[in-house]
Parts: sequence; structure tokens; C-alpha cells
Amino acid sequence: MNIRELRKQKFWSQDQLAQMSGLSIRTIQRIERDQRAGLESLKALSAVFDMEISELQREAVDAVGIVSAEQTDETKKEAYAEGVKGLYKLVSLAIFSLMLVFAFVVDDRSGWGFIGLMAISWAVIVGVYLLNTFDLFGDEWKEKLWAKKFGDDIGKDK
Repeated sequence: MNIRELRKQKFWSQDQLAQMSGLSIRTIQRIERDQRAGLESLKALSAVFDMEISELQREAVDAVGIVSAEQTDETKKEAYAEGVKGLYKLVSLAIFSLMLVFAFVVDDRSGWGFIGLMAISWAVIVGVYLLNTFDLFGDEWKEKLWAKKFGDDIGKDK
């Protein structure tokens, strides 16, 4: 439970809580949004809610943990999207450079080996990028590997 939920349990508006605690409405809004409060704000709120500061801090930490988990999921989604975008850029660059070299080699037959070498190089670069950016094997594969090597319970997250 966070400050907003405590306030709503008592059927108070943000303005009422601000008046009772001696804090500004903006401070109440910031605390409800960020779940961060300074010591003086915590003292004022703990007096209003008739709670110990440590209990109020624990409430805030629990709420921040939930927010952090949501932010972590969002961060993972953003990182994945950036990885896909980077892959598209890399593949586009590879295709463009191969087409550019191909345009010069069409008339001259001696450059085909160079195009082949360049294509292989780009395939290796894109493959390394894929392996570094995306978790191709996943946690399930890792758990199977650990179970096979060390036994069933080792390596699983508890």
C-alpha cells in the first residue's frame, strides 16, 4: 500500500492531506507519483496517518518495488525494440554496401571473389550482432543445461 492508497482509505483529497500534514499539494502529488519522500515529509505524513516512520517507509519501499518491476519490463521492451532497430540498420547497411560493390563488379569479372568475401563478412557481423543483442536460447535452455550438468535444482532462480 502506498501514500495514495492510505489517503484514499481515509477518503481524503490531496488538498486535505496537504493541510493536515503541513505539506504543499505539489509535495503530496510528487510523493504519490514518485513514491519518494524526504525525512521531514515522512515525519509529517506518519503523524497524520498515525504510523511509525519506519512503517511508512516500508510501505513506500514496497510500492517502489512494484513500480520498479513495471519499469524493468518497460526497459526490457525498449531494449528489445532498440535491438531490432539496430538489426534493421545493420542489415540495410550490408545490403546497400553489397549492392554498391555489385554495381562496380558487373562489368569486371575479377571482383566476384571480393563480393563473396564481403557477403560472408556481413553474414558473420549480423550473426554476432544477433547473438549479442537477443537472448536466442532463453532461460529455459539455460535451466536444462544446468540440470543436465549439475542436477535438477541447481541453476534455477528461487
